[in-house]
Amino acid sequence: MDFFDKQELARKRTRWLVIYFFLAVVGIILALHTAFCMALGERWDDWPLLGMTAAGVVVAVLIGSLVKIAELSQGGKVVAKMLGGVLVEPGSADSEERRLLNVVEEMALASGVPVPEVYVLEEDAINAFAAGFGTSDAVVGVTRGCLRQLTRDELQGVIGHEFSHILNGDMRLNIRLMGLLNGILFLAIMGGILFRIAASQPRSRSNDNKNGGSITAALFVAGIALYIVGWIGVFFGKLIKAAVSRQREYLADASAVQFTRNPDGLAGALRKIAQLTSKLENPRAEEASHLFFGNGLSAPWLNLFATHPPIADRIAQIAPHFEASLAEPTPPPLPVTEPGEPHVAAAVSMLAGLPDFSRNAAHDVHGACALVYALLADETSDSLDTIQVDNAMQASIREILSRRSELGSAQKFALLDMAIPSLRRLSTGEYSTFRANVKKLIEADGQVHLFEYTLQKILLRHLDAAFSKPTPTRVHHRKITPLLPDVCRIFSALANTDDTDANGWDTAFQAGVEKLGEDSVAYPFAREEQVNLSEFDASLDRLAEASPAIKRSVLNACAALVLSDGTVNDLQFELLRAIAETWDCPIPPSVSCP
Repeated sequence: MDFFDKQELARKRTRWLVIYFFLAVVGIILALHTAFCMALGERWDDWPLLGMTAAGVVVAVLIGSLVKIAELSQGGKVVAKMLGGVLVEPGSADSEERRLLNVVEEMALASGVPVPEVYVLEEDAINAFAAGFGTSDAVVGVTRGCLRQLTRDELQGVIGHEFSHILNGDMRLNIRLMGLLNGILFLAIMGGILFRIAASQPRSRSNDNKNGGSITAALFVAGIALYIVGWIGVFFGKLIKAAVSRQREYLADASAVQFTRNPDGLAGALRKIAQLTSKLENPRAEEASHLFFGNGLSAPWLNLFATHPPIADRIAQIAPHFEASLAEPTPPPLPVTEPGEPHVAAAVSMLAGLPDFSRNAAHDVHGACALVYALLADETSDSLDTIQVDNAMQASIREILSRRSELGSAQKFALLDMAIPSLRRLSTGEYSTFRANVKKLIEADGQVHLFEYTLQKILLRHLDAAFSKPTPTRVHHRKITPLLPDVCRIFSALANTDDTDANGWDTAFQAGVEKLGEDSVAYPFAREEQVNLSEFDASLDRLAEASPAIKRSVLNACAALVLSDGTVNDLQFELLRAIAETWDCPIPPSVSCP
């Protein structure tokens, strides 16, 4: 799965969304101007009136959109709560919720992203969604009907579908769509307000109140016009959601099958939707209709408005043998099959192989903090004296530290991904203390090791976004030329972590340069014998602002570099993971290259 291609495609769709939105606003302006001309007896080519109408519509749409965008700025959890979702605690003892959390953890580890927060919607329908601006604030929502009606294989197919939306950049497009379309709906809301104001005015026949009557009539006409024209905007909004959403569902289905290598699981979930229902009862389901796994609304009277392809077509794309059996009774539960996708199989194996003490710690706020501190503490545990923790936390850290040797490098990063949902439950003050303690532990011995650097990079990248407004990364570089010094520094850092001698370092470095291709011809690449981590970090951040095509090219070159001798050591993998995380291309902790 090429995440960079998918992310670039999502950006292109965003541009088309803006174009569609612009056309819808122009249509609203013209329709409203026509209504005003008819009501006031003015000519249609009254340009001052058209200008005032256009300005009023633009201001109204901007206010409506900005209000909604501000509401959604805190990420996916806002959408989940809006739909009535209840957060599933990481340590939940409910058997249905425990199975759901296990599946979500498997998919998160298989895709190399932190485990997202999980919400359950108390709805009997079979449906699910993913929401957020990125992997740092993503949430997955699942209806109670999913938990009760689906087998584990079917649930895994649905969660795989939602994870493809997380990885491909669809969520950001979806949440922006919610904000923008609210601006168009805002006109209908304003129209309803003006209409009610006009209807509430007292009636009077006296000549003294003629002016008041004229104002009331104007409010009445304006309210009706805004209401009607606002629903014209809603009409276009439905078209936009349908146009953006339908094709992405096919892609997400295909990605889910690619993840699980079990098309029958996803097809079985779709078949049960056809036999039962995916319609949600929540009154705000309309706002998020384009987010859902299945159609969350009543069947549209015109297929043009459908946000999802027909279920039969979706099944035919992934499991043609299911197509003829949509109307048949639900078969017995499908047997649980061993996932064929290497990443999923490795994730399942890794979860099974984690010691109980580490998994239990990751699922608890107190334990998650102790786990991170123990992963960073030095062997003698003297560094623990430098951090601000109570006696109970000290005891928990030392207990985990005594068993840290049982964990491999990949397992440590897997536990970090699992601990992030628990760490998000810290209060703002607690997180400030936790963040300061992490820094103290890393600096305790006077140097920053690659494992410490990578852990901190991943941890703070995803947690800072939870405790402050996330800042989306902008594309500032579409040409690689000005970034080649940064690429050279990254290649040097990766080559210098090889276990071979200097000749091996140079060979690995050259393998990366050659993979970069013609883009590197004009630049005098030379391996740096010493790379400062702060300079390396700055180079990573600059490349994070490059286009997806540049990041893909450089990351492929990095993979060629570390694989030049056919093996990848722990240090190389740790550094490669930090690079990929910064560039929004997740690498599963169970594999050694993208």
